[in-house]
Amino acid sequence: MSLKSDHIVAVKDLSEFFDYVESHNVLADSDLTLYRGQADSKWILEPRISRTLEYADMQKTEAEILREFTRLGRSMIPLDVLSNQWDLLAFAQHHGLKTRLLDWTTNPLIALWFAFIEPMDVKTRSVWFIFLGESDIADNTHGSPFEQPRTLAFKPNHVSQRITAQNGWFTNHKFNIKKGRSSRLEYLSTFKEKIYRIDIPDKARINILEGLTKFGINHASVFPDLGGLTNYLNWRTK
Repeated sequence: MSLKSDHIVAVKDLSEFFDYVESHNVLADSDLTLYRGQADSKWILEPRISRTLEYADMQKTEAEILREFTRLGRSMIPLDVLSNQWDLLAFAQHHGLKTRLLDWTTNPLIALWFAFIEPMDVKTRSVWFIFLGESDIADNTHGSPFEQPRTLAFKPNHVSQRITAQNGWFTNHKFNIKKGRSSRLEYLSTFKEKIYRIDIPDKARINILEGLTKFGINHASVFPDLGGLTNYLNWRTK
């Protein structure tokens, strides 16, 4: 089942986005709200590994590339990360590896920034948000992210400065053997009453990014390293 039509709202600018989020930041029986920005409102909530691999090879390829990431990057990966599959998967995701994870944040402004930072030829961008209860959150203190019973969210240990800066969480998408792909979040009956999408026109991009900068949301704060700083300075001087 796709996203319910009454769970989609259109706003025109940063001010309306603020107002909507402020009035919809609590749902009865929810313990956590997560946000995700996407540069095209037509995109679905699917992990990168599902978007880029043939379905039949997905699980095999996932295991192979994570194994090679561990083998070739061993000297650059902290020992405590190597010893924890949840942390290793999160660490690999934040360094660009294709995984079964999807990035989320507890900060709606960071999600909005990710929706708009890249110039693209689209009409509408979006920020998704989802209300989660205790049963929707995985216990990542034990077990494996590859053996969970269903798609769940988890809070990673702060194995990366970027995860910390971005108030990062993940959804860990269960592989659907029958359909031959990772779960698409908005199609799962478990989440149909809990997930929403805010659509914002692309023409608001510059004003939104300038407004977010005033609140300290920019390349330098979201990516707290020299790369983030230089991208921020380059963006300032455009």
